[in-house]
Amino acid sequence: MPHELYLLRHGETEWNREGRIQGSQDSPLTARGRAQATAQADILAREVPQMWQLARYCSPLRRARDTARIALDGLVPVIDRRLREVDFGAWEGLTPAERGARDPQLVAGCAGDLDLCRSAPGGEGLIGLETRLRGFLADLRAPSIIVSHKIVLMVLRGVLTDRPAMEWDRIDVPQGVVFRIGNGRETVLH
Repeated sequence: MPHELYLLRHGETEWNREGRIQGSQDSPLTARGRAQATAQADILAREVPQMWQLARYCSPLRRARDTARIALDGLVPVIDRRLREVDFGAWEGLTPAERGARDPQLVAGCAGDLDLCRSAPGGEGLIGLETRLRGFLADLRAPSIIVSHKIVLMVLRGVLTDRPAMEWDRIDVPQGVVFRIGNGRETVLH
């Protein structure tokens, strides 16, 4: 990727706080989530003083759009469906205990978030997600700011930093920070 990218995860939501999988579903930002988006706005103002010159993209899901509205200080992003969170099928809206009760054998085989993505009954799966994200990256033509979701950012960061797919589950995606990626190197901005 020849362009510098700034990646933002949406702020904390009610379902994040409850441990529920959101996937293609949505829940509103919490007060903490709005504060995290404000922190991202401060980071971008410091690190990208001419932010208005960069392309801006956002997932269509409300939690990402609400974060973008705050973090981008009113600049309007292009909504791109390819940046939506992976669909977790039947597990969306469920807590870990509810998933375990519903599908104990499937859940027992999940060591991390990407295993959940691969195993979710009726879900999109990791291959489908990676395919659409590679398509998105292929269309980028300029330095950009991208506001999206945890699993999306795990995959994007893995691809952009050329990490083997087996290591993507170890990629931490905290809220309230900005990930800068350029020339295959990543910096977490606080």
